[in-house]
Amino acid sequence: MGHEVGVTVLIENTSMGGLACEHGLSLLIEYAGKQILLDAGSSGAFCRNADALGISLVGLDAYVLSHGHYDHSGGFAEVFLRDSAAKVYARKEALEPYYSAAGGMHEISVPQNVASHRERFLPVDGIKEILPGVVLVPHSTEGLDRIGEKGGLYQRQNGQIVPDHFAHEQSLVIDTVNGLVIFNSCSHAGAANIIREAKNACEQKRVYAYVGGLHMRGKAGGREICTFSSAEMDALCDAFLREGIEQIYTGHCTGAPGFQKLHDRLGARVHRLSAGLRFEL
Repeated sequence: MGHEVGVTVLIENTSMGGLACEHGLSLLIEYAGKQILLDAGSSGAFCRNADALGISLVGLDAYVLSHGHYDHSGGFAEVFLRDSAAKVYARKEALEPYYSAAGGMHEISVPQNVASHRERFLPVDGIKEILPGVVLVPHSTEGLDRIGEKGGLYQRQNGQIVPDHFAHEQSLVIDTVNGLVIFNSCSHAGAANIIREAKNACEQKRVYAYVGGLHMRGKAGGREICTFSSAEMDALCDAFLREGIEQIYTGHCTGAPGFQKLHDRLGARVHRLSAGLRFEL
């Protein structure tokens, strides 16, 4: 494909230029004359940021939910109010119940005021091209429930609470003039797995850029920490280096300590996401 990708961060845990911030993520992606909204943060704050930036979120070419957690889906309630025709591509499992054990077991599902609008969701099963050069890729890696259990993430299945195997999570992969650009908002299944899945879905084309959180943010003793061990951080960096990925934009669930460790190892190819940031790939 002979196009580049433009990205505007509409909400993230941090912000610039006086915009709102919250625990969540929302990206406006522009490609080949099309506009795609990936995720909607925890609330309608991303819409107010879009207003401040002069961006309309009505009548976009595609709306996508990366996975079934509140901090990526809550703002779709505002989207549905503003645009009566907006429909959201999501994995068919995205509206099921999900939980986190961090700080005691609690629900982190898509909020009811969003999930109740089931008619607004376009359930995706398998690999799906939603626009020319834009593909949604599900997980195909075995044993992801082990990662879910280690990360304290769970789902309800047949009335039981079991480790999450992330069937509700998907990558958005764009085939650009520079190579594949992978968007995975939280990378719950692990970046190395996600990169391999994207390449398998896209004829083994090279990956140029990776955008999204890396799920290494935690808390201990009242302060933010990086939950990745040195070995896990080395493996993550090795995956990026092995693929020759030139641009990494990360934030949200990566956390500040995790970002710093990543930047220390990979240098100038690593960039911090923040509400109001605009970049091209």
